[in-house]
Amino acid sequence: MKKLLPPSSLTSKILGKSLLLAQSTLDQAIKYSTIPFSEPEIIRPRTEEKFYTWTHYGIFFPLLPEPHRYLNIMILLGTPGALAFDHDDITLGDPCKTATFFSSTAALDEHLLKAYIMPEEAHIQENGWQIELGQEVSIEGTLPNIHLKGAYHGLKFEFDLDVTDQASWFIKTPIYDHFSLLSKFKGQLEYQGQITLAEGLCTYEYARAAGAHGIVKKLLPEAYKLPLDFFTYQIINLTETTQLLLTKADILGQPAAYSLHVRHTDQPAEVYNNVEFKVISHHVDDYISPSGKKMRLPQLFSWSVKDDANQKLLEIIAEVDSPYRYGHGIGYASAYTFTGEYQNQKVQGRGYLEYIDVEDQNAFKD
Repeated sequence: MKKLLPPSSLTSKILGKSLLLAQSTLDQAIKYSTIPFSEPEIIRPRTEEKFYTWTHYGIFFPLLPEPHRYLNIMILLGTPGALAFDHDDITLGDPCKTATFFSSTAALDEHLLKAYIMPEEAHIQENGWQIELGQEVSIEGTLPNIHLKGAYHGLKFEFDLDVTDQASWFIKTPIYDHFSLLSKFKGQLEYQGQITLAEGLCTYEYARAAGAHGIVKKLLPEAYKLPLDFFTYQIINLTETTQLLLTKADILGQPAAYSLHVRHTDQPAEVYNNVEFKVISHHVDDYISPSGKKMRLPQLFSWSVKDDANQKLLEIIAEVDSPYRYGHGIGYASAYTFTGEYQNQKVQGRGYLEYIDVEDQNAFKD
């Protein structure tokens, strides 16, 4: 069944097609994903700048001990003006002055999605040495040493990160940079009187971009937002030294990013673009957001990746086995188990999942 895309204005369509063209002609993400990261100076919150209207900080732990399984730290400073990511329900006033924080683990029935007015409810140093939102989360330090601390709904966590120079660039253009750095972590979570110690591989992520809210100081109607209508981002710690990043993002139903990034602690990074993602089966019931929007979420799905010689590199089948938590943009986060092959070797394990599929709500009518 062909997806029924959400309504978009002529302005939105022109913007979307322009970005698809720019991505295909100007993007240097592949080139920079295979060389060591050398631009730590760009990692700043930029809340007082005119050109960059929003930034993103993310720290993602894809493989934690039971009962947590994963932990996500998703921070937006400002509002992207993108269909898949804007939190219209909780944004107050100037979209450039709103920060949002989404976090969850499989253990918590009650995750966190909260908005903060900057600078009143946030302590943000413009040099980027500290990002603190309310009493819930703080990120301190400069590369390679980052300290993360947080507390909400009875959960407390604290981690030290050792950030490597293994960079995966999802996009690198004159108006939008978005990348992930392979990181090692050590720390603990505390929940319901139980302390869980953990260490391993995680990600430290950053994005900066120009957007419509540099000019428009109120929320855009949905039909005028950047028509980003599908997004999935997944992280797998394949071994103690190898991490996989799987990404698919669509604008106007066309792939804007479709990739596998492979990072190692002991060898150069790799990136592949001959990638196929398939949903095998959806949940029987559609999920409904706090704003009343329905979304189809996968129960079973697969990834298939071929290398530059057109040989099978990765093939996995995954089953979501953790509750979906709303708040990654207007979509959800969860975790899954998988089995398959990587470089002709049998593999199995756990993965972290972000998933947003924006459809015309008329598609859900009986």
